[in-house]
Amino acid sequence: MGYPELLRVLGEEAAREAREVRAAADRECARILSEARAAADGARAAVLARVREESEAHRRASREAIALERERALLVERRRQLERLRLEALARLRGAGGPALDAALLAELLPEAGDGPLEVIVDPGAEAEVGRALASLDPAVAARAAVRAAPEARGGVALVAGRRVLDDTLPSRLDRAWTVLEAEVARLLFGEG
Repeated sequence: MGYPELLRVLGEEAAREAREVRAAADRECARILSEARAAADGARAAVLARVREESEAHRRASREAIALERERALLVERRRQLERLRLEALARLRGAGGPALDAALLAELLPEAGDGPLEVIVDPGAEAEVGRALASLDPAVAARAAVRAAPEARGGVALVAGRRVLDDTLPSRLDRAWTVLEAEVARLLFGEG
């Protein structure tokens, strides 16, 4: 084998080795590219999943906030309607007083009156009737009691005995009853419970 033949064989060998190195480099490049694509696809899928979860959480929070605001507005409206009903009942009660009612309420209060001087506060114009009712219920109490008119009609009577004020007016009775009955009234009006 001569020098030219040796050069040719060495050239072929170098070309073959170069092809093998290029093929190995191409395979390694394809492997690295495939791994990079798989990693990018995984990262993209993870980011998309997280974005979907965050978006769903945001939508859920928005729906809950809207529902909460709707419930709050409904509660405010129901409270407003209940208060309007209470005020309407109060207005009707103010005109419901009369001598018979005043006498009945006075009879309930007298046992709690005590022994000192008394002041009986009644609707304007009802002083004489209540004075007569008081005298017929208990003349001794009537002797130590002063009957005076309230600034405005409210229905019922109030009894002042020293520092104690025994309020048996219709608005006072409504206030006491309202705390007990408000839930039942709401249930009847709004179908709750």
